Amino acid sequence: MNRNVIVPAFILTLAIIVAGCQSPEATVQATPGAAEILPVDVPVVTATVGDIEAALEISGTLAPRSRVPVKPRLPGSLDRVLVDIGDAVREGQVIATVDRREIDAQADAAAAAVAVAKAALESAEASLANAVLERDRARVLFEKGALPRQRLDGAETAHRASAAQRDLATANLAQTEASLRRAREVQRDATVTAPVTGFIVERNYDAGAIPGDRPVVVVADLRQLKLEAGVSEMQAGRLRVGMKARVEVQARPGESFEGDLAAIAPEVDERNRHFRIEVRVPNDGRGLLSGMYATARIVESSETGAVLVPREAIATRDGQRVALRVQDGAVTAVAVTEGLSDGMRVQVLKGVRAGDTLVVDARRQLAPGAKVRPVAAR
Repeated sequence: MNRNVIVPAFILTLAIIVAGCQSPEATVQATPGAAEILPVDVPVVTATVGDIEAALEISGTLAPRSRVPVKPRLPGSLDRVLVDIGDAVREGQVIATVDRREIDAQADAAAAAVAVAKAALESAEASLANAVLERDRARVLFEKGALPRQRLDGAETAHRASAAQRDLATANLAQTEASLRRAREVQRDATVTAPVTGFIVERNYDAGAIPGDRPVVVVADLRQLKLEAGVSEMQAGRLRVGMKARVEVQARPGESFEGDLAAIAPEVDERNRHFRIEVRVPNDGRGLLSGMYATARIVESSETGAVLVPREAIATRDGQRVALRVQDGAVTAVAVTEGLSDGMRVQVLKGVRAGDTLVVDARRQLAPGAKVRPVAAR
């Protein structure tokens, strides 16, 4: 064979044999170093100690505790309207009057009828007194034989007639006095008074108008306002009358007003399966107005010195509530027992101590023992 062909072929065969005889370790050492697993950046938060309240928030429109439309009891035109919107009124204060000229005339006629009836009664009583004397005299004379029986019978008949006239006059007086009392009541009904203490929030008629279906005025007691809302069966079961409530209104930012839970409906509303509750807040200073949109926070329970973590720092895994604790750069899932929650923070009763570092979002998929680099949560 040609020497120029044999020599290169021999060299190639020798190289293949040498490569096949090298160990795997030598091969690994010949390649670049294996890539290391780098820690993952995770936002973390520190468990703190503080106070927490478990509360229920409701919202709605403030309304006066009582709002009473006022209408005259009698038909007719208004003679005067003495109040305007915004005026403060007391219970029993005169608000308006109805034209009472005809009513006064009827009352005067009733008073005159009473006077006539009294005079008639006096006359009947005088006649009765005279009839008594005549009857007694007739009896004495009859007993002495100086008067016939017929004259005695006539005296007794006259006495009974006088007594009947007196009784009739008494009944007539009672009837006319009743008519007079009714006329006086009608006179009083012509005066429209405030049924409650409060403020005029609506006025619909002026003097000279004949009121229709609408009230003359509406009186609202603004010394105490109420906020009504519907709550679920579970929420209603946790509430008790007398619980404190903190009320805030959009029109008064930065301010809060103290109230309390005043009423819980004992029956569910079939339309929405909610129970009606009512929060009342004092308004002596008139800082709140009827119709303002408000939010009430009803405090159910509270704790001081509690271990607190963000709500998202606890999640459910395999049917258990856990938090992801970061220690020495590694993640460990720890079972926790929760207490109160205010919607943003959760009280931890067991499993986490103050100062522990936790992954902000416990739903994050991190294997137990995974290496992480803690990053302060924003």
